[in-house]
Amino acid sequence: MSQHADSSPLETRRHWLQRGLLALPAALAGCVAPSSSSMLGFSARKSRAQWEYHNRFLASGARLRFRSHSAHGRPFTAGMEAFYRAHKRDPRIGYAVKNLATGHYLAEFQADKLFVGGSMPKPAVAAVLLEKRRGSLTRDEFQHIVYACDQSINASWFYLMARITPADEQYFEQKYHLPNVQIINNLQSPRFYAEFYERCVNYRLDYGCELLLEAMRRDQYGLGRWVMPASITYIGGKTGNYGEWDHESLFFYHRNTPYAIVLYTRGNFAPRNELGCMMGGLFHEYCR
Repeated sequence: MSQHADSSPLETRRHWLQRGLLALPAALAGCVAPSSSSMLGFSARKSRAQWEYHNRFLASGARLRFRSHSAHGRPFTAGMEAFYRAHKRDPRIGYAVKNLATGHYLAEFQADKLFVGGSMPKPAVAAVLLEKRRGSLTRDEFQHIVYACDQSINASWFYLMARITPADEQYFEQKYHLPNVQIINNLQSPRFYAEFYERCVNYRLDYGCELLLEAMRRDQYGLGRWVMPASITYIGGKTGNYGEWDHESLFFYHRNTPYAIVLYTRGNFAPRNELGCMMGGLFHEYCR
């Protein structure tokens, strides 16, 4: 006991609480300390998020609508690779590729440039609302999160945005050390979404991680997953398009390592399969 003689009462109490929380079941940990994810290890954070998913989201009566699906494993052709090589420094695009286990960026180009996001901010809007309400939403609110993530329904996006404010957004970004972008006003950067995915995949958000991950795994759009190996079974993301803006992003596990690839484009860069070429090229160059 002598090694603690010089500890302040507050420090001693903090250490005692941390040891106690790590020993608690996920249900009790979630109730006792809903804002203490930074004190927990990965397994404890995941267990708490899964408890929340079952005891708040599913218990509300809200449901996911589609099955999650694997990458499709179609060939990444020589023509697709040639397009990727020719455009990987195109001034109309920005991207970030991040190893979510180590936190290292494997590639980035104009990663801090702000782009009009189209539908990209919908999962982040949901995360801000979950944070504001400490994970306690109504059945309708939970269901609108699903609708906004799986089929990108605009009415559900507007429904969620009506329940948050710029102050809520700023609090969320500051609390989780995310880049200061404009989620509500729909201006984001590739780095923002790479960081957002890191917080979700590593269960570092205090509320809603399992719901957000599972809802995004049921995203019905996107071209990038088509040319990734079919062995990738855990994969999800979000797309966005509006006018000249076309974007795609993915998080996934490949050979037991989690990654994120985020691609934003403007200037009508992607009228056809260009997003698939770029996402496939970034995967094959940096994630294999």
